[in-house]
Order: sequence, then structure tokens, then C-alpha cells
Amino acid sequence: MLAVVTLVAVVLAPQVRAEPFPAAVGDEVTVSARRDERPVAGLAIVVELPGGARRDCGATDRDGVLRFVPEQPGRHVFHCTLDGTRVLTPLSVVPASRRWPLALGTVPLGLALLWWNLRRARGRRGS
Repeated sequence: MLAVVTLVAVVLAPQVRAEPFPAAVGDEVTVSARRDERPVAGLAIVVELPGGARRDCGATDRDGVLRFVPEQPGRHVFHCTLDGTRVLTPLSVVPASRRWPLALGTVPLGLALLWWNLRRARGRRGS
């Protein structure tokens, strides 16, 4: 019986989702709000930042979506009140990845190995 009640509560409860999870600093996060599979427009959303400070993010658009760009890594929690129910949506934000130094080191190495293998293969054909 408890499983049925839980399932009904999950299906009928308002859904607020933050994606992607986890997000990276500087990447756009979409917070979407739905009720009965329909978007909820004009829902005011506040975010609690990793330091504990709260910031008003604005309201969802007519598609039930709010766009947010995190500026610091850590746990962010989105707060809103939907149909008298306080809804909390956590989001983990990781530091932005720095792939350029890795690419600057590995691409020349890969090209050098390719050149070396092609030269070696050409030498075998000539013999």
C-alpha cells in the first residue's frame, strides 16, 4: 500500500528539474517546472548558492523553463513554491574543465607518431 501511495505522489507531484546534472561553471543550466505533464509558466525561482546566500533567478517562461549560468562550483539548491508545496531541486556544479593544455600536448604527439608510422610503412614498401 505504501508503494502505491509513493508512486501516486511521485507521478502527481509537481516536477522541477535542473539539467544537466552535474553542471560546470559557466555552462547554461535549465530549470524546468511541470505540473501534470504541462509546463508551469511564471513560477518564481530562487537559488541558494554554495556559500548559503540566496539569489532571485527570475520566473519560468511560457515553456516552464528558466535559464541559469552558475558562477561558482559547489551545491546549488533551487527553491520554489508550487501549489502551496515548497519544492527544492539540488544541482551539483563542478569547476570548468580546462582541456586546452591537454590538447596542446597530445595533438602534436599524435601527429609525430602518425608521421613516424607513415614513414616506417613507406620504407617497408620500398624494400
